Formats: sequence, structure tokens, C-alpha cells
Amino acid sequence: MNHYFTHFDRLFDELQRGLTQTQPAETCNLPKYPVSNCWLSEDMNTLNFEFAIAGYKEDTVKVVGNKNSFTVKAEPEESFSQNEVVLHRGISRRAIDFSIKIDEQYDVKKTKVSCEGGVLRVSIPKAKDAESIMLFG
Repeated sequence: MNHYFTHFDRLFDELQRGLTQTQPAETCNLPKYPVSNCWLSEDMNTLNFEFAIAGYKEDTVKVVGNKNSFTVKAEPEESFSQNEVVLHRGISRRAIDFSIKIDEQYDVKKTKVSCEGGVLRVSIPKAKDAESIMLFG
């Protein structure tokens, strides 16, 4: 066994964790349900979220913004009547209720929300007074 290469797995795991954790943990602390994406726009001025909410009617989905967070709530609609015999239930019909904390540099008041094709999109721009701090150079 070559002892020179015994710790590379741990090294690569730590490197990957460092590369993927470029945002504050509280900003990308997303719920396990519904499945979601979180990213910054190319100009680094908009924080974007997508949530897969197929099967929920648009009028049952509520997005409420607070000073440094937003909350998503939705109630599922039962897809089967009581007279039908369900052979397999693979699509979850859970209520959605979660909050996400947002860094103070983003202006939750100017959030844009859209819902189409079973995807809820939430875009939060940076506040005008958010300062850039020189870290290097």
C-alpha cells in the first residue's frame, strides 16, 4: 500500500466543502422539502431561489416577507377522492411551511415572486445602500 496517498479523500472533501460554501450558511439553509435551488445572479446583486411545488394551486401558495426573512406556506389539494383505491402514492402531498433568513444586505421589500410550471421563483435584490468591502487588492 502506498502511504503517500492515504489522506487525499479527506483533503478533497474539505476542499469541495470550502468551494461550495461561498455563501453565509444562514442564506442557503434551505428546507429539505420542497426541493430547491439557491444562487446569486452573475452580477452578484440578486439572490435567487427556486422551489419545486408541482401539484399546488397558485392561489394556495403564500409568500410573506419580513425584515430579514421570507416565509412560504402552501396547503396541498388531495388528488384522490375517497371512493378511489390508491395503489401507489409516490407524489408527496405535504403542507409547505418554512422560513429562510436573508442577509441584511438584501432588500426583502423589493422581492419579486413568480409561480409557473410548478416552480416558485423568489428573487431578492441587494439593497442600494449595501456596501462592498475591499478584502484584498
